[in-house]
Amino acid sequence: MASPDVAAPADNSDEVSLLDWLRVVADQNVPEVFQSAAVPVAWLGRTSTDDAQDPTLSLPRQLESSRRALPDGFVIVAKFYDVESGRTAMENRGMGTAHEQFDIPIPRDGGIADLLAEAKRPDRRFVAVVCESIERIARVTYLSTKIEYELEQAGVALLAADEGIDRSAIPSLNDGAAPFRKATPTLTRRIKQAISEWYVLNMLELSWGGFKEHTIQGFNIGKPPYGYLAKQVRLEVKGKTREGKRVKHRLVADPLRGPVVTQIFLWRALDRLSYQAIADRLNLDPERYPPPEPIPGEGRRRIGAWTVNNVREVLDNPKHTGYMVWNRRKNPRKERNVKGRVNPPTAWVWSPKPTHEPLVTREMFAAASTIGRFRKGSRSEPGANRHPATARTYLLRSYLRCDLCSRRTYGSTKRSYTYYRCTPNAKNHAHLPWFAGHPSHVLVREDQLTEPLGQFFAQRVFGSSRKILLAASVTATAADPAVDIRKATLTAEIAELQQSQENLIKELASLKPSGDPDVDDAWRAGIQTRFAATIAEQRTKKQLLAGIVREEQMAAPVDIDLLDLLPEEQVDLARLPEDQQRRIYDAFHLDIRYNAITKEVAIRVTITGDTAPTLAATVEAIIDQHPETRKPGTGAAAPVPGKSVCDALRAPGRIRTCAPASGGLGVAVA
Repeated sequence: MASPDVAAPADNSDEVSLLDWLRVVADQNVPEVFQSAAVPVAWLGRTSTDDAQDPTLSLPRQLESSRRALPDGFVIVAKFYDVESGRTAMENRGMGTAHEQFDIPIPRDGGIADLLAEAKRPDRRFVAVVCESIERIARVTYLSTKIEYELEQAGVALLAADEGIDRSAIPSLNDGAAPFRKATPTLTRRIKQAISEWYVLNMLELSWGGFKEHTIQGFNIGKPPYGYLAKQVRLEVKGKTREGKRVKHRLVADPLRGPVVTQIFLWRALDRLSYQAIADRLNLDPERYPPPEPIPGEGRRRIGAWTVNNVREVLDNPKHTGYMVWNRRKNPRKERNVKGRVNPPTAWVWSPKPTHEPLVTREMFAAASTIGRFRKGSRSEPGANRHPATARTYLLRSYLRCDLCSRRTYGSTKRSYTYYRCTPNAKNHAHLPWFAGHPSHVLVREDQLTEPLGQFFAQRVFGSSRKILLAASVTATAADPAVDIRKATLTAEIAELQQSQENLIKELASLKPSGDPDVDDAWRAGIQTRFAATIAEQRTKKQLLAGIVREEQMAAPVDIDLLDLLPEEQVDLARLPEDQQRRIYDAFHLDIRYNAITKEVAIRVTITGDTAPTLAATVEAIIDQHPETRKPGTGAAAPVPGKSVCDALRAPGRIRTCAPASGGLGVAVA
């Protein structure tokens, strides 16, 4: 008999142990009398990541359990194993290198990807694959059955040691007396696969509950957000102490960085600055506004300056409100093809009450979060655009919107007059519900807007009669049950349309060619038409719902005493430089809407209990720098009969004025 082509181990440092070498020699030197009875099988092992199990112990145990379960005549001729999660995506299985970090006493022929590749070759070394238990294949039922199916299609049986080894389950050994796939063993395996997946999901569910309770108790997870320091809290659980997990962390305000967070929110919520503009201001004084430190890790380095992403992270972090919040992000899992993303706010887990010192109020946080939608496509800094063809600036840029379509107007000049225009495009807007009733060109002159705007601030914001005028317009409105029913109906209809939209996408994805191109094209076109109609109907109903919400806000109680927090001055804002005017307009969240059909303009500003003190300080500082504004001017003049007037209405936590005018351009001021 020929000697085996296997080299003996040189010394104890060799990767192959003496015992394993002897087994390899024995497998390759089966006596001829028994060679016809030998059944070559491959062994497949898997252990979880290194922080969950010890691969140097788990894999040898799996191999030994599989070897003991094999009947006489079965020989393991190849060994495949991986150190990876059982939930790894199929295309990433067997691609890891975690096994290289351990001294595993088993020669490795490859991972599961190599096993599947060899199983499909005609010269494969085995007729079956054996594992300790079916959960070692995968912890996801779909992946486990997919691997089993691929092996079956290649004519290779998948055997599990804990299920018992049946020779007739191997297609190449089946004599036809019974099918190689039997009902009861298959049912048993499917139940075990389901239990394996249930175990993982159950552990994730319990872990979720633990993190939720952790959040409710006010403990922080991960690096403290900018503006806070981590205060260690020692655990009282002795078992955890022995494991080395001795502390949790609560957040305490950083005396140096905490005020920086508050300032960032004030710039965003009051001045409506962009992320870049805020970063530029912070970088002017790094000692006063120290830039954040990156989380240590590969590819991260300290920049030493504020960036747009740094500012966005501060403004997006709800922990600055004093509440502990968890599950804001889904971490990426490359091995499972899971991309990192920001979860919607509805999925966030909030503590029921504040757990640490707030740096901003929830109202301020909410106000700052809406600036992005308001500022979209508009610069935050005053002055001319950087474009070389820019010839002038527009005072009301970003404040004036068309009331018919809610789109922002754009400025233009003609014969030394400044105009603001709204010109919808049929190609982009014809499908929207407002398009049919919208004039092709909406045009309004700037001086027709600045005069009532100056009157509003002089009389309704800073004037001595502001509380009287506001109180006279406030009327109590009883709650209407029909409004709640209408809101619930619209919400349900929107949800139904969204489900219909998803069904259409699935229908289009599952489209199977009929063989007739005309029929297939007509089917696709029909689905696309229904999809477009569904989107248009969704937009219409969302606009109706938003209108109901706005009406409810206007009918909500108003705190008239908020006006006392503002300075009482006779001012003419038209005397201020343009950049200072815009600074005040930004602070008051000025919103102007012009209706070209009714020839009315609605002016709204927002005043809350959180912003009123800062508004007062901003206005007083600007007026002190420009005392000429205290002189009565055209903006401070009393109303003249027959001209536009301004009357006050209200909105929740803010002041809003609105009334029709008598002649000329109608004015509704808030």
